[in-house]
Amino acid sequence: MDLKKIAEEMQPRSMAARDWVFQVIRTAIVRGELPGDMPLRQDEISTALSVSHIPVREAFRQLEAQGLVRIYPNRGAVVTKLSCKELSDVMDTRILLEVGALRLALPHITEEDLARARELLELFSKEKDPIKGAELNLKLHFSLYDPCDNQTLLSLIDQMHANVDRYITPFFGKEEVSAELDTVDEHSQIISACESKDTELATAILRTHLQRTKNLLLKSPLLN
Repeated sequence: MDLKKIAEEMQPRSMAARDWVFQVIRTAIVRGELPGDMPLRQDEISTALSVSHIPVREAFRQLEAQGLVRIYPNRGAVVTKLSCKELSDVMDTRILLEVGALRLALPHITEEDLARARELLELFSKEKDPIKGAELNLKLHFSLYDPCDNQTLLSLIDQMHANVDRYITPFFGKEEVSAELDTVDEHSQIISACESKDTELATAILRTHLQRTKNLLLKSPLLN
């Protein structure tokens, strides 16, 4: 459990201790550093992050609300592990939310938003590190969803990503993901459809892209 390295990446710490601890542990879960069924020890985390037990306990509650951790009486916090059915359900929900977000966002997407999406796609296409690639992929998607101006919807999508990305990032290399999903071309097609203001085409391509992502997720070794 190398939380110190992740904590160093997230410096300087400009948020409340509880929120910072939450972000560090959440990142570790998404990256597969903290796998499903792993107990989370308050003492170890407090020591590793040089914080008291209070922000750690509060972070556990936030993680539980996002479905990443379960807190048991007399046992403490444990990283959740999704079954095939649960992961499939999460992805079906994610498809509904993301297609809806893009549909809401499209009338409000600006040239600047599209330029940012193209810039992120260019960076993504050249990135070799799977963890950084996954982070760029998330930023790319949100660059197209953000104009929907619905923070509740965006927060739910972010939560869905955290719950499923941990089943891809640690186990599939970027080339394998790209070969399976043709991610660069599909993202480019989505952006092109947004540039043309073709809502039906953009959402159809996104739905297909996310369905193929679901199929890849269900091959994750973590589900065996």
